[in-house]
Amino acid sequence: MFHHILCVLREVVIMQKREQRECQRDRDISGLLAAGAQAVRNAWPEGMVRRLGQRMPVVSLCMLWVTLSGVHPAVGAEGDTGDALSTASVSERTVMEEVSVDPVVVSETRTEKPLSQATGSVFVVTRDQLEQRQFPYLREVLRDVPGLTIVQSGSRGGATSLFTRGGEADFTMVMIDGVKVNDAGGGFDFANLTTTNVERIEVIKGPQSALYGSDAIGGVINIITRKGSGPTRVVGEIMGGVGRGDGSNMGTHQERVGVSGSTGKIDYSAEWTRMDHAGQYGLNNKFLNNVFSGNFGVRATDNLQFRSNFRYTDSTFQFPTDSVFGVGYPPIDPNQGQERTLLSFGTSATYQMNSWWEHVVQWSHLESRYKFYDFNDPIPSDFGASQTDGTQRRDMLDYHTNLRIGTGVWQGTAATFGVEFQEERMTQSSVGFTSASTGLSRRNMGYYAQLQGVYADRLFITPGIRVEENEYFGQFVNPKLSGAYIHKETGTKIRGSVGRGIRAPSFTELIGFPNFGIPGNFNLKPEEATSWEVGVDQDILGKNLTASVTWFHNDYTNLIVLNTGVNQNIQGAETEGLESQLRWRATPALSFVVTHTYLKTEVTDIGPGQNFGGLFVAGGRLLRRPEHSGNVQVDYRAKTWGVNLMVLGTGDRVDRDFSVGGSPRIKNTAYWRADVSGWYALGRFEGADWKAKLRIENLTDTHYQEAYGFQNPGIFAMAGLEAAF
Repeated sequence: MFHHILCVLREVVIMQKREQRECQRDRDISGLLAAGAQAVRNAWPEGMVRRLGQRMPVVSLCMLWVTLSGVHPAVGAEGDTGDALSTASVSERTVMEEVSVDPVVVSETRTEKPLSQATGSVFVVTRDQLEQRQFPYLREVLRDVPGLTIVQSGSRGGATSLFTRGGEADFTMVMIDGVKVNDAGGGFDFANLTTTNVERIEVIKGPQSALYGSDAIGGVINIITRKGSGPTRVVGEIMGGVGRGDGSNMGTHQERVGVSGSTGKIDYSAEWTRMDHAGQYGLNNKFLNNVFSGNFGVRATDNLQFRSNFRYTDSTFQFPTDSVFGVGYPPIDPNQGQERTLLSFGTSATYQMNSWWEHVVQWSHLESRYKFYDFNDPIPSDFGASQTDGTQRRDMLDYHTNLRIGTGVWQGTAATFGVEFQEERMTQSSVGFTSASTGLSRRNMGYYAQLQGVYADRLFITPGIRVEENEYFGQFVNPKLSGAYIHKETGTKIRGSVGRGIRAPSFTELIGFPNFGIPGNFNLKPEEATSWEVGVDQDILGKNLTASVTWFHNDYTNLIVLNTGVNQNIQGAETEGLESQLRWRATPALSFVVTHTYLKTEVTDIGPGQNFGGLFVAGGRLLRRPEHSGNVQVDYRAKTWGVNLMVLGTGDRVDRDFSVGGSPRIKNTAYWRADVSGWYALGRFEGADWKAKLRIENLTDTHYQEAYGFQNPGIFAMAGLEAAF
């Protein structure tokens, strides 16, 4: 069946290529432009233009209207170009070209700039690295990044958290093509986030609230989707795998189909993936995940372009059924689970007024739905059937203008001014053991400015500031200053930054749990962070050997905890550490990467009263943050085959044992884990380039628990074929 689908797709491609040869004239897109402009105008929340008019200069409003008159999503603000789909070999791009290009990043400043000129801690995962590693989920890829800690609660599909430099799990803003996908208050579950249609990932560590506002208190992860270029290409993939589980062979199958290309002034890229996991337990532990992603652009004129992108995720996860502690402990409910859907959509427009003045407008929408269910069963401790349904929505409109004002030795200097409107809404209802229904909404305005100063292509200074006006917590000012100096003669780069970040209270923290006797608190203020870092990057042996070290410090205050029966801003903590990385390109095809993170965390203030659950202990470490972590990676890429070996190490962490009364704090032991992946180009036949792929996770079959009490999967192997037409 899969072969027949590929054959049909191949015939579609052949027919389209024949039509392109017969007719080369550009298509008339005026109707499309007009429809796009009207759609964006209709999508504006009521009263938004009036609110913007009260805050922005008249010239900016005039330019905003000119831009909307020919709406187009921004191309330059989303990422670099290139074929959107993988090939069966790397023969079209030599290995030396892949490793020598200075990547372009956009997330640090909202403008394109070479990674070598970044003033902060920026880490880029490229498309080639994603293809070499072969992991379908971003949580595994992000383990490579120094300073990030991933905690997966047991089997695939289990709640997965990310801690940036020891901050809380809701301190990192996650965006897809600039569209914020966190829940209100910063929460985000990485369990369902896949590499579907991803071109690259940009990770910026440290507070970014001066540019992105609330929830960027600890950092930003921007996932940039692929753009189509050239003739239409179709890629199909099918893989299957098994592994060691607890009463299950973890049988898994994965399918992927993608299409990309460009014609005239239009480019397109779309990809669908489906993953079915049997789970590591023998009953009620399946995980099903469907993802569809698209990216479409139109270049109306040389200085007018628009782009739209979307991502839809539909997943079902059945909770594990057997106690991870073995015989003698109460079994976990055998028939409960959760269903989640997430839709993100963004459409943006860029108008290049002249060589030095650019205007960008973006509208985005997020809709996240979830359902938790638990049916009746014979377990004595069962509380009876129950179900909770909830929805969170977010609409955002952002306008900013970029002015390139530098000449001569100041070439590259630019200023950015912007305004952002955001409205968040939630509804939730539950029936069963307790029944309740609630809803809440809030609006936020943000005004930001940034200067990128460049002198002699050596000195880079970037001050920025953002003012937040929220209808619940009022006004907050978030400044930031970063800088870097490059001594080209020795290949040395010295960089540093200092800034402030905030996280707005979540809807749950504001509302509380009235049906459990826990009232809400609408007087909560944002959690705050003051952070600084200093780093050095050193090129050795040309650029074949690069060393990087960064020392950071974070001071968190006004942390929200449940205290004496109500949520309060009373606690504080500090984190500091050293991130180190060594990259060595031994040959054009062979490279090595070694990373290490030292992290020290300490609770500095637990506040008055008795905090619920003892999550914070004065002078103690924060939960689930290892003091030492790191990895060693060996990568080899020839023209017809490639292999990657990754060894990850995580030191001991403090956690809690929920199987014992009072849930005491315990030490979760350190562990090592190895993953290996490889591919081989089989050649071209049946009109397609074929590639064989193999991936083995947890090669050493290590027994470990990232979250104490939740056993992580054992050794798992997956193999399959990819065909590119």
